[in-house]
Amino acid sequence: MLDANHRRNRLAYQGLATLLEHAGLADHAHYLNWGYHSDCPDRDQACHRIADHEPNHSQARLVLEIIGKTPLDGKRIMDIGCGRGGALALLQRFYAPTQLIGIDISPSNIAYCRQQHQGRRLRFQLGDACRLPHPDNSVDVVLNMESSGAYSDLPAFFEQMQRILAPRGYFCFSDVIDQNSLPLLQEALSLCGLELQQHRSVRQEVLASRRRASPHLWRRLQQVLAELDNPSLHAELQQYLAHPDSPLFAALEEGRADYIIQHWRKSTRRAQPIGPALQEALRQRGQRLEQVQQPRQTRPPTPRPAPPAERGGSWLPLSHPATQARPGHCNLFALPYAGGGASVYRDWTSASAHWSLHPLQLPGHENRLAEAAHVDMDKLVQQLAAVLQPYVQQPWALLGCSLGGKIAFELARHFSAQGTPPQHLIVLACPAPSVPVRQALSHLPPAQFAHAVAQLGGTPADILQHADMMQTVMPALRSDSQLAEHYCCASDCSIDAPITLFYAEDDHLVTPEQALQWRNHTRGRFSAHAVAGGHFFLRQQRPQLLACIDQLLSSPWKEEITHA
Repeated sequence: MLDANHRRNRLAYQGLATLLEHAGLADHAHYLNWGYHSDCPDRDQACHRIADHEPNHSQARLVLEIIGKTPLDGKRIMDIGCGRGGALALLQRFYAPTQLIGIDISPSNIAYCRQQHQGRRLRFQLGDACRLPHPDNSVDVVLNMESSGAYSDLPAFFEQMQRILAPRGYFCFSDVIDQNSLPLLQEALSLCGLELQQHRSVRQEVLASRRRASPHLWRRLQQVLAELDNPSLHAELQQYLAHPDSPLFAALEEGRADYIIQHWRKSTRRAQPIGPALQEALRQRGQRLEQVQQPRQTRPPTPRPAPPAERGGSWLPLSHPATQARPGHCNLFALPYAGGGASVYRDWTSASAHWSLHPLQLPGHENRLAEAAHVDMDKLVQQLAAVLQPYVQQPWALLGCSLGGKIAFELARHFSAQGTPPQHLIVLACPAPSVPVRQALSHLPPAQFAHAVAQLGGTPADILQHADMMQTVMPALRSDSQLAEHYCCASDCSIDAPITLFYAEDDHLVTPEQALQWRNHTRGRFSAHAVAGGHFFLRQQRPQLLACIDQLLSSPWKEEITHA
């Protein structure tokens, strides 16, 4: 029996062809994917570029991002769930494969593909992904994009895919998925004898593409849906196309679902059967995705400045900044590294009358463990901005360590746009905000994630060795990892405030080259100071750092105020 998610996709497949035909778009809609848009070239992995003026360019970009650096020349390629054939036509344009085969369960899709896409090496077949008619070891590269959610028997698809793949063949996979289903998929593919080569989240890039979709296109589709007078089709297609008003779009935007790209490769290991329990869990994937699309019972309200009696509160647990300006005095707001809380700065005290330190406590950390940690930078910055709003009419500055440095930078950008920028941005052990995270951890199963956290350092040994304590802090660590992995700004993003960087040449996580790129993100002064002590040098070098900060925030204030 098909679950609700499978029925939704089948209905969408049947209705989409009708919709496109009535809208006069049938001859132009070569792709059914959600597209990819990025303002951070460092995050892109496609080997070929698509000009922005080309039709369907964001959808074509997503195809090339999913392929990445997978070698296709001289290969036999199969697109399972080929839709309207645009992906294979695009690969034929940029590569020289020996064979391109498109498989789809929709007769209307296959009829369209055969009419629109011609090529000696290109052919399209009606077929079921869970019962492929092709011989063993007959395909070098399998592409499966935004299609697996419609399969009634996902374990059977994985086994079929493994069967037809040639030795050392490639499986390029992308889809929307909830976090609980991700380790199940990975376990099943590993049992099938595949090795994970790469995992990427492109949730933000896909959301950006959906937001940029032409409003004229949405209006035309809405008009045709109204003419067809089919309310259920209207709801299903809104969901299938990830319209910004759909529950699925909201789940992606809030981090309850993710859009992933994975590259697998068939190994020499002998495949093992997928056990009954795992098979049943995989078959419930659609139900889990349905659940994360349900609106939360108590969704957080839109952030707004708190009334005076509540100002600060849990966000500023260790101090109470003055709201009235004092001559020559600066409030320095500090953000911790990933997994850390306000207590990181508990012992950071200054005898100077020129500045005072105010550590910020993020949801999901320390005394706020009961709250959900943020995985979306924009939403976190909105809430932090509401907290800081009462204090930005007087001299203020930001300090951030590692991930905290990137959050601080986005806060500086927010207030710069409002005309109340910080007087200074101080970053510690942090790569420039345009440097993407290369090693994704947030998707790992619990045991592998805990091992990776131990390798990174920074988590006390007594916590790492205590299972209950690790279970307590794990959600915050995983959420912070996801927040970092999904964030990357453009290389030309900059602020007017001066930036001072502290970095360690022996940092095993951030190279000096990555750190020194901060100079590209300020239109003001930039200074950099090398210290010893590895990535977490803020612990050993506290006296030296406090002395430097005191110098930065004492004498410069008078000069900057004088020139204002």
